Amino acid sequence: MRKGLAASAVLVGLLLAGCSGGARETPPTTDASVPTSESTSAQSARSGPAKSLDLGDRCSIVSESQAKELGADQQPRERESNGTPGCNYDLGTSGAGFMVFVAVDKTETMPQFADARRSSVQMIDIGGYPAAQVGTNKTNCLLSLDVSSQGSLYINTLVPSGNQNPCDLSKRFAEAALKNLPNA
Repeated sequence: MRKGLAASAVLVGLLLAGCSGGARETPPTTDASVPTSESTSAQSARSGPAKSLDLGDRCSIVSESQAKELGADQQPRERESNGTPGCNYDLGTSGAGFMVFVAVDKTETMPQFADARRSSVQMIDIGGYPAAQVGTNKTNCLLSLDVSSQGSLYINTLVPSGNQNPCDLSKRFAEAALKNLPNA
């Protein structure tokens, strides 16, 4: 019962942080199968073209029609997370079904993101771009893609109901964003 209460407290805290636009949090991980720091040193090289991090409209990262195809039913809205401007895509009011924050992060490259989270990062590839993934695969997932040597594509997903896998949802939003980010 204590584990259930602790998990509920963590989920409520993540929801409040996501709704407040506060600092980006590294979600706790309880999955013993998550690779350790060895995976960060074995990252693959980017095979896709470098992307521009300059956007006129934060919500052009993923278009409204793409977001709807991915399940969002709310109007995309600009917001900041820890000073990084981006766009929120939600299912349900206040993200009751899911909340996905997507941004180009000019302050942190994917290798920097991975190094800062060595104990819980998993290295993957999305469309020719190395990506560092951190998450429980139950309610939350952080994703940073190596799209530029000057920054990264950052995605923070929270699925409070647990009806969808947050890391799968993050990957689908990342694939949509890669289509829209112009080449550098």
